[in-house]
Amino acid sequence: MKRIYNIVLLILTTATPAFSQEDNQINFGSEDSVKKIIMALPEVRAKDKVYDSITSRVQRIQLHITPPDAVTNLYKVEAGYQGNNRFQPHFYFYVDLPGKMIYIEDLEQGDRTTLDEWRRRKTITAASN
Repeated sequence: MKRIYNIVLLILTTATPAFSQEDNQINFGSEDSVKKIIMALPEVRAKDKVYDSITSRVQRIQLHITPPDAVTNLYKVEAGYQGNNRFQPHFYFYVDLPGKMIYIEDLEQGDRTTLDEWRRRKTITAASN
């Protein structure tokens, strides 16, 4: 009986890691890549280390990254400041790593567009003012 117990235990211990590796393949580099890409953007760098006169401290930009799921293949990245009680986003990015594209929610136009198009719109708006 003890021998059967040992065999069953041996089978379970060797089979469990194999199943979990197949079902839960996680690419740790992807989220890190998204973070590096977003933190390198000039718009995000400009918001990082901003002095807040109300709290008398330097604000560091924080990223909330939501990985792709069954519905969308894009990483959703909210870039903003973390206060005591809440997170205040300034940008909503969507990153397509395989397609090498960055999209952004244009809150003034009310749509999602490419980062290049959003920058072009900002340039036109600034020139017209």
